[in-house]
Amino acid sequence: MGIFDVAFLVSAVTIAAPILLAATGELVSEKAGVINVGLEGVMLTGAFTAYWTMIGTGNMFVSFLGGLAGGLLFGVLMSVLAIEAKVDQIVSGIAIGLLGYGITTFLNSDVIKDPKTLAPMQRHGIPGLEHLPVVGQALFNQDVFIYVTAVVVVLVALAMTRTTWGVNLKAVGETPIAADAAGVSVRGLRWAATVFSAGCAGLAGAYLSIGDVGVFRESMTGGRGYLALAAVLFSRWRLGGVGLAVTIFAVTDATQLRLQALGEIPREVWIAAALIVVVVLALRARGRAGIRLTSGDAFIGVVLIALVVTVIAAPKTTLPVPLWLAMPYVLALVALATAGNTRNQAPTALAIPYLRSET
Repeated sequence: MGIFDVAFLVSAVTIAAPILLAATGELVSEKAGVINVGLEGVMLTGAFTAYWTMIGTGNMFVSFLGGLAGGLLFGVLMSVLAIEAKVDQIVSGIAIGLLGYGITTFLNSDVIKDPKTLAPMQRHGIPGLEHLPVVGQALFNQDVFIYVTAVVVVLVALAMTRTTWGVNLKAVGETPIAADAAGVSVRGLRWAATVFSAGCAGLAGAYLSIGDVGVFRESMTGGRGYLALAAVLFSRWRLGGVGLAVTIFAVTDATQLRLQALGEIPREVWIAAALIVVVVLALRARGRAGIRLTSGDAFIGVVLIALVVTVIAAPKTTLPVPLWLAMPYVLALVALATAGNTRNQAPTALAIPYLRSET
């Protein structure tokens, strides 16, 4: 398997879990018509409040509740600004992101005088599944947070597709006037979705500080909130697409961590990159009537040809460490740039305040 061994898969799953949880919450919020571009700041706040609580109590469960509380607090703030005060959601989100960064930076230097390094969460194997070849250790011998994340994603999928709540949620994001006329509380559902999204981001941040890294550092989320936002956009507001986008980002991040220690890029990395490009092309082509090539398709095609040539030539090359660190975010930019016109798939009322008095 080369660098793509069991340890690599475990690393990818660990990286993916907090991004997936934050992206799932954001998907619910955007389905209701509220976008929170300050997700990074919410995750930072959850990471700090969880770490602060852990130092004070030493209890992992209570500390995750602290991270959840930090996220919910910012969710309430976002709801007040975007839903009640009708402030532009992009402006509100930017303000929340900056507020989260500023508050956590200040409190980390002013409140935490004696930082401690915590042990990561313990892993628990699922009997009968943890010994499966390859995927056993990666998927079925993980910590509680990863299991809970999987359960949350499944429950959200069921709720959005099989319940009246899910139908109402989509209606609020698509045609809030019609939903209101049918007796659905647009304001209440948007509040619930926004607070839920922030709570998921707070828990995701908590996992980074007390479940994985074991310490809080300034800007420790490292852009994961933006990756969650990118995953929702790239998925065209579908939960399955969110999972695929997060998987690609996590695999890229895990790959760059492994490649930093190698002298050259192995052939299997170029092959994997080519396969990812093929998947992106297939997803873009799905659902089209006939063959219609766009500029985005042409760009991806050129990238694919270049990767195929590289696979054949297998050049002995490497890249500087800073460039490796930027790889997941470069990939996110490429994904967004080649996603085409996604506005047609976005909820119609996304980022548009609902003014009941105007109906």
